[in-house]
Amino acid sequence: MRDFTSGNATKQILLFAIPMLIGNIFQQVYSMVDAAVVGRYVGGLALASVGVAMNVLVFLLSAVIGLTTGASVVIAQYYGAKRYDKLERTVSTSIIFLAGLSLVIIVLGIALSPTILLLLNASEDIIEDAVLYMRILMAGMLFPIFYNMYTAYLRALGDSRSSLLILICCTILNTGLDLLFVIEFHMGVLGAAVATVIAQAVSMGLCYIYTQRRVPLLRIKKLVFDKELFRAILKYGTPAAVQLSVVSFATLTITRLINSFGTAAIAGITASTKIDQLAIMPVSSVSMALSTFVAQNMGAGKEDRAIKGFRSSLILMIAVAVCISSILVAFGPWFVSMFLNESEAGSEAILQVGLKYLNIISVFYFLFAVLFSFNGFFRGVGDAIITMAFPIFSLTTRAVTAHMLVDWAGMGPEALAWSIPIGWSLSSLASWIYYKKRLWVGKVIVSAEENV
Repeated sequence: MRDFTSGNATKQILLFAIPMLIGNIFQQVYSMVDAAVVGRYVGGLALASVGVAMNVLVFLLSAVIGLTTGASVVIAQYYGAKRYDKLERTVSTSIIFLAGLSLVIIVLGIALSPTILLLLNASEDIIEDAVLYMRILMAGMLFPIFYNMYTAYLRALGDSRSSLLILICCTILNTGLDLLFVIEFHMGVLGAAVATVIAQAVSMGLCYIYTQRRVPLLRIKKLVFDKELFRAILKYGTPAAVQLSVVSFATLTITRLINSFGTAAIAGITASTKIDQLAIMPVSSVSMALSTFVAQNMGAGKEDRAIKGFRSSLILMIAVAVCISSILVAFGPWFVSMFLNESEAGSEAILQVGLKYLNIISVFYFLFAVLFSFNGFFRGVGDAIITMAFPIFSLTTRAVTAHMLVDWAGMGPEALAWSIPIGWSLSSLASWIYYKKRLWVGKVIVSAEENV
């Protein structure tokens, strides 16, 4: 466990972010491996199927992950305030609630998979594999949900290393099973889905065993549902859940727009999106570390220290974003080609769509860094509403802009890329104004409840 209320702020945030970064990279490799193996050894249609299905899965998962994020903020603040009794009851309450909600989402997701994909305008040549992939991952969805829950709570207590080691092992397992099932057993999309579910089940099991043996604060001997803490979880978690749901829904509308350009566009943008999701991980990891740092210090009544950590994180995130942009501009063709079978007809079209998309968005990563530095700070101080509002504003702007560029300006798939930095820039400006006006003051739950 790690106490962020004393010591060098920049060093603490950086050292805490590095294990999370490595963990996030390996977690992203889960979906990247599926896409890369399927794309190279099965074909462009299979890659498109996995890409469409994965967007739907993220949408269905978003509400649960958002509530987990909200609970972790409450846990971090109680940990900073040394209120361990409240912390343990928060964990217990969240487990009961999230388990019930997850089961409902799983049942609905499995039943409605074909309907959802048809609404997204998925073409007939990919819908069968997309439904298969989606249903298998939905059947095992409790595994990633509970893994993400425990890792979020470990981060709230300052532990970002333990889940990292578990994730590295399970990512290696997932990669090995992908290669075995897809290449050796020729199971196609089915093999990629089964490999992912097995690896996710192992990661959840190992994470649970670790917390029960090594982390007393997360060791629940008896499940207790606390109505007051449940309301606190909803207070912080519902905005995050709504944010992620709306963001995911906006992504689905963009997915439907992508589908209108054909299979090559779907496959090319799927490949570039996987690269993009991996590339932004360093910035996202510092943002998450900043949230925990700010939450603990605000819970301890140290606002000046929280602001100091935010400012140093902002500089660090912008510098990292610029470096990543340079790498992607230089090596973009090689990265995109990892997902393609270059001997397959149509691979050149997929490469060109994916490369153009990646080149446009990667240049503007510094805007993403600014936006997520504010987002991490607002989440840490407990300003749940604004943490929800600005990302929703960014994605809504992106969705509207993308449709305008396609429908009114007659642009092709590149319109989807140009819409992203437009959303980032407007949301960053709004975040800066909100921060300078100090409208986030007074949102800390521990201060409100304990009169700190």
